Amino acid sequence: MPTRCFVPLFILLTACLSSPEPEVTYPLEAHEDKPYFTVYEAASVQYDVIHNFETKFKAHITRVTPQFQQALTQRYAHIWNEPQPLMQEASEKTAFFVTIYTANSELQDVADTDVWNIQLLVDGQTLKPSAIRKLKPKERWQPFFPEINLWSLEFLILFDRQPDNGTDPMKLILSSPDGSVRAEW
Repeated sequence: MPTRCFVPLFILLTACLSSPEPEVTYPLEAHEDKPYFTVYEAASVQYDVIHNFETKFKAHITRVTPQFQQALTQRYAHIWNEPQPLMQEASEKTAFFVTIYTANSELQDVADTDVWNIQLLVDGQTLKPSAIRKLKPKERWQPFFPEINLWSLEFLILFDRQPDNGTDPMKLILSSPDGSVRAEW
């Protein structure tokens, strides 16, 4: 009797052990991808607007320079196995990725011009955005921007200006009733 049980059990176990394993890969976290993260850090600034010990909002801004665009495009293709569609539009203008976190739900939408004023100061000119695109789904963008979380909102802000060469000095100003930030490169 014990031999009869042993043979089917042996066959079952060897079948489980010899089954082909599917190839599973996991993308590196953004901070682990050194070539990407080095370019990302150079193009990014972060601000915490705090008043009377209360965080009014947090803003993380990434300037889309040619170097950052190339690094993002390569990382995107590696993770998603397809080209990044927004990069084409961003490559034709001056662009910024902005992540906003605020406890005040009325301040979350940077595209709301009744609440936010956005300006780009460059070459002695003050420019207003030509487009502000809310980026969704956030899960698609989290591998590139570690600041993205459940409570943040993400935007691509575009200005009708020649593509950013990455060397022109410029200031991006985000102003709201709770405060303003002036990002300088």
